[in-house]
Amino acid sequence: MFLRRFLRRIFASAVMLIALITIVFFLVRLVPGDPTHQYYSPKLGSELADRVKVQFGLDQPVHVQFLKWFGNLAAGDLGYSISFRKPVIDVILTALPVTLTLAVLALIFQMFLGILFGTLAGANPNSKLDNTINIGSLVIYCAPSFLIGLFLIYFGSVKLGLFPTSHLHSTEYEDFSAVNQFLDFLHHIFLPVLTLTITSAAFTTRFVRESLSNVLSQPFITALRSTGMGERKLVLSHALPNSLLPLITLLGIEIGSLLSGALITETIFSLPGLGRLTVDAIFSRDYPLVIGCTLISGFLVITGNFIADMLHAKLDARVSFETIG
Repeated sequence: MFLRRFLRRIFASAVMLIALITIVFFLVRLVPGDPTHQYYSPKLGSELADRVKVQFGLDQPVHVQFLKWFGNLAAGDLGYSISFRKPVIDVILTALPVTLTLAVLALIFQMFLGILFGTLAGANPNSKLDNTINIGSLVIYCAPSFLIGLFLIYFGSVKLGLFPTSHLHSTEYEDFSAVNQFLDFLHHIFLPVLTLTITSAAFTTRFVRESLSNVLSQPFITALRSTGMGERKLVLSHALPNSLLPLITLLGIEIGSLLSGALITETIFSLPGLGRLTVDAIFSRDYPLVIGCTLISGFLVITGNFIADMLHAKLDARVSFETIG
């Protein structure tokens, strides 16, 4: 039974991913613009652009292009980037580590700060501390991530001069020792990680606060209080572990949120990640690269949700994988 549900979930995820890339495949071709426009030359005219168009099969009907692309995908070929003149998978693999590093660091700090402030607020309901954290997290959560990024650049880089405004390394990076290269990397990635962390931590704070408040009102907490158990032990040993179980499901959703946030953050800080690569590919009408970036991003989000559901079903006895699937 479990295996059948597991396979059905895998099949549903594959169908969802195929539907996503199919929609994007046709959608990007509806946007005005010509991916071979960069190859037009006053001297050569449209000759080179026409050759590129034939080379990439862009002169064929869209449905024929899709069937050919899908056939190549089944063989593990994502095609060639029109802008980079390289295999799409090679271009993506150079950018993906930057985005994953950014997202993983932001996720770690998000969870730490969100659980810390959410617990402080939830364990002290209607107090000044609770109201301060609640209002502060609401204001931060409502602020767009690009606004927070620009705010951090202004104060952290322009006014105080503590951090660089862009890029992943200094110009002298190659001359540094291994330790200094690592420190230089941390110095450059601090503001982008902080930008991603702040908005996500605000949402996690509110989520943990509400979840902890609900658990603290449960009858078993009242029964434990009647035994004379201290409030700190009650919260940390019994209420908090139960309130964090729904957070596992949130982790899967947060992967998609972090990837979309990385798209904006990488653009603001000029980081060579998957988000900025996707934006550049859209503006240059690099169809194979847009589809490749969408495929990888969709795969990460769907896989993240799948793993989160599996963990939730494993750790929470009230939930089974059958009910989730």
